[in-house]
Amino acid sequence: MILKITLVGRSNVGKSSIFNFLTRGNSSLVSNTLKTTRDRNYGFFFLKNRQFCIIDTAGIEYVEKKEIIQIESYKQTKIAVRESNFLIFVVDAYTGIKNLDFFILKKIRKTNKPIFLLINKIDRKNLRNNIIDFYDFGIKTICKISILHRIGISDFFKKIWIFYKKFFQNNYNQKILYDSLQSKVCISICFLGKTNSGKSSIINSLLNKNRIITSSIPGTTRDIVKDSLYIKNIEYIFTDTAGIKKINKRNTFLEHLSEKNSIKSIKFNQIICIVIDSSIGICAQDLSIINTTIKSGKSFFIILNKWDLIPSHQKTKIKNLICNRLQFIKNIAIIYVSALHKIGLNKIFNQINIIYKESLKNFSTSYLTKILNKAILQHPLPSGITGKVIRLKYAHFGNKNPIFIIIHGTQIQYIPLTYKKYLMHFFQRKLQIQNTPIKLFFKNSFNPYIYKKN
Repeated sequence: MILKITLVGRSNVGKSSIFNFLTRGNSSLVSNTLKTTRDRNYGFFFLKNRQFCIIDTAGIEYVEKKEIIQIESYKQTKIAVRESNFLIFVVDAYTGIKNLDFFILKKIRKTNKPIFLLINKIDRKNLRNNIIDFYDFGIKTICKISILHRIGISDFFKKIWIFYKKFFQNNYNQKILYDSLQSKVCISICFLGKTNSGKSSIINSLLNKNRIITSSIPGTTRDIVKDSLYIKNIEYIFTDTAGIKKINKRNTFLEHLSEKNSIKSIKFNQIICIVIDSSIGICAQDLSIINTTIKSGKSFFIILNKWDLIPSHQKTKIKNLICNRLQFIKNIAIIYVSALHKIGLNKIFNQINIIYKESLKNFSTSYLTKILNKAILQHPLPSGITGKVIRLKYAHFGNKNPIFIIIHGTQIQYIPLTYKKYLMHFFQRKLQIQNTPIKLFFKNSFNPYIYKKN
């Protein structure tokens, strides 16, 4: 059984820093800007060979009716508190006790869950009076740390372990967020796109719940948010990312950081879904995102969202315009959906399954060599710059997911880029893996007699 712990507190008390330290990652954005975290974020850490689930939440503030994002963030925090087994109430030793801290404590005490007071930022000088004030809360378990300078960490872990032992002694019956069911297949999918293209809405529709905050305000999603769905022993892990803008349109350092994390998330996922707003059409930024994905070598497909906004008499015309705009991409599926009305969502699952099956295929050396010889017969290799003949001898399978083929030959450094692309598309067509990109690696054959004397 996995113990679930939720970090609760005001904005800028260090919840995301604690979360990143425990999970040994940077999935939660850390900034001096207030209200940086918006969605709830899940992570795991180990203590004495036991696994714990830690949940990062948005800072609780006095909610105003006008601020939609703040209301939705508070709802996400309430869900995290309800799901957890015990709460870590994080406060700031530097700013001292605030009225908002009493307001938060009053709210979380109503849940009747064990509360652990964590006083952060104790590395500053002359904070004795501020720290003593926190004892007015009447919480028995208190721990003082500085997550920035790693002060008091061992004591922090000891207190968590004590809570863990108490939890199993009292036999709490709580529902576990992460199902213990171990699926046979696990597929990780990342959603990329511009701001307001509908990435979060698609994931919410696929999960059939309001997991991620959505609004018409550009840049609503900031963190890398993950959630999973089980269908027929297949676990689909969806990753939502921040919208990617042009470099000259990034106004703050926070935007730059969140978009950098979005690009980084490509290498940690098997399949990339590029989401485009069909009501706007394909612009230069969409093409830039597609180009970045192609360079990564990951399998991907394109989702045109908000298809319900296109009038029925213009759909054929717009489809033709999109196909012409994406002529440089071969063998890539384009899916037309509406996240709002849940139209075409089954096509997304079907495409994910097709790509995953294609990426797991394995091929023998003799079969790949036959395809290589056929490709050379149809379009013979050009001569190298030096006039020497380029020869490709044989090909063998290197790796899968993505598929990696190694081709051995002589003078391979002189093969033109256009011919390499021709070979890649030829292999895709003959191997019947239209949706999965192939990586080709060319290796020069070594002559063992070159340095031997006659």
